[in-house]
Amino acid sequence: MCGVMEGLAIFGAVSTLVGGQQQASNVADASAENVVAQYEQNDVKAEQIIDSTSVDMAERHKQAMIDQAESRAIAGESGALGFSTDRMMADSYMQLGQDIMSMEQNKSNQLAQIDVDNKSIRAKGQSQANTAYNQAPSVVDTGLQIAGTVAKAYQTTEAKTLS
Repeated sequence: MCGVMEGLAIFGAVSTLVGGQQQASNVADASAENVVAQYEQNDVKAEQIIDSTSVDMAERHKQAMIDQAESRAIAGESGALGFSTDRMMADSYMQLGQDIMSMEQNKSNQLAQIDVDNKSIRAKGQSQANTAYNQAPSVVDTGLQIAGTVAKAYQTTEAKTLS
């Protein structure tokens, strides 16, 4: 009867090992899939940022051309061509350049933030996988559990034979 109990204990220990390792593997796989999904989401976000910035810059160029044309028309109608008009045009070009530079810097900052987010996502996914494997039963733990069961059975058998 003791042999059956030890066999069941050993089977239980091995089942726990296999089940725990499988669960850890499932958690690691799910974590990896989550990382990939978040990377894809961030790729879409980056594309949206780039597209939005391109549209904003094109709109700013268009508005600058309209403003400059209006300034030229007003200057031409008033007969105020010359240094004043040149100064207004130079100021308009300078403002356009600053606006475009600001848009490019904002785009660059947002894309850099996405890179940081991706690094964080990767670290979190790796941490989840590591935690799952660290919490899973190991071969050593299972071996010790089996050895303890065998030693207990041996002690029980010895105690019965001595009595």
